[in-house]
Amino acid sequence: MHHFNSIIVISILYLLIGQIGFCQTSQIEIPSSEVMVNLDLPNSQLQVKARLALCKADTIKAFQMLFNSDSKIKSIKSKRKDKWFDMPYEFRGKDTLYLKIPSTLIPSRKITVEFDYIFPLGGFEDSLIFLDRGHRWYPLIPENISRLRLKAIVPPGYIVLSAGDLIEKKTFPEYSQFTWESKIPVFKFPLIIAKLSLYNETVKKCGSKEIYFYSTTVDKEVQEKIISEACTTLKFYNEFIGEYPHNRLTLVEIPEMEGTNIASGFLMIGSVFIEAFKQGYYDNLHLSIAAQWTAAGVFFKLFGKGFWFFQLSLPHYLRLIYLERTKGEDAFIAGLNQGLDTYKEFANTDKDMPIIKVDFLNTKEKGAIIYGKGPYILDKVRNEIGDENWNKLIRDIYKDFKGKIFTYQDFLKYLSKYDRDGACVMKFEKMVSETGLDGD
Repeated sequence: MHHFNSIIVISILYLLIGQIGFCQTSQIEIPSSEVMVNLDLPNSQLQVKARLALCKADTIKAFQMLFNSDSKIKSIKSKRKDKWFDMPYEFRGKDTLYLKIPSTLIPSRKITVEFDYIFPLGGFEDSLIFLDRGHRWYPLIPENISRLRLKAIVPPGYIVLSAGDLIEKKTFPEYSQFTWESKIPVFKFPLIIAKLSLYNETVKKCGSKEIYFYSTTVDKEVQEKIISEACTTLKFYNEFIGEYPHNRLTLVEIPEMEGTNIASGFLMIGSVFIEAFKQGYYDNLHLSIAAQWTAAGVFFKLFGKGFWFFQLSLPHYLRLIYLERTKGEDAFIAGLNQGLDTYKEFANTDKDMPIIKVDFLNTKEKGAIIYGKGPYILDKVRNEIGDENWNKLIRDIYKDFKGKIFTYQDFLKYLSKYDRDGACVMKFEKMVSETGLDGD
């Protein structure tokens, strides 16, 4: 196998960068967010207003959010009905914002919170500004998923890219305005602002969807090959799992990025994988698009039981199924064994651990457990319940949990629907809870 495959395990870790920190309880959530951005190039900053719809328990008097502590906050206000109240706040440690709910709003279950602030852009070049969840450029609750509406005003000659769909673009002599929206909840809102001259744009109609590819390093002919492969993959998962929830998929090359950063409807691809695509190695592309249905479509409970298994092992296995359907069973087996062989090198040693106990992918062994053993376990499940039931299981999960949080217990519940005598559920729980491989 080509050496690019050896680093494919890193490709969707970027989905999770910056998540570790204060974790909120289920007593407060943000069902929808509207963020308005104005790029102030002369002062190298963004002028931002973020309006959040907040749902909370009627006993909550204060809460914390993750937010960049280098931001200059002009005001934070909360509203119920038509009346606005100043919301007291303070930073408690790096990027941790503590907010007090005005006493008159404490009994309210639903309030609106509006942040008015300046976000500094030091360190970014004018030609490309790339902000992701880890930059804390907007206020967030770590576990929260939210519907998104992002409106950005930029100077002429600039483009704005983000998650979801571009629903409106207006161009005036003095500025351009872009509005992005996701009607289903998403996990994060990346923001790319770039000079139009930086990118070559290629667009391809893909059934009822469109794919946009922005690249800095490849010519139109190579772009067309890459976007055609993306289209074929998108069509496969659209049919195999369920209807893709966005009207478009946006692919953007970020030269300095190490892997692939995945958001809903949005793939940011490092140049190392662009080079792989040039040479016809598309494993990472297949994986990243599969993750549009799982890691960026169905959202797994952040660091809950089995988080890494569902977040990474499942899209890896879906990638192998695509390989099986397009290249044949031998390609599927070779792909499955590639990761499994790496795991077998240390299976049942002191470096091994149950897959359900993998807390973070901070060692190569943990990565191999998730990348190698995880798909093996899913293949055992598929063989146990049969192809037809496996296909129904994946479709059911996607249909019922698209834009929602999915847990380990949810998986057991749905698996039990296609497990006649409960034997498969028992085997699955045994495999994920023990080291080594079944039968070792």
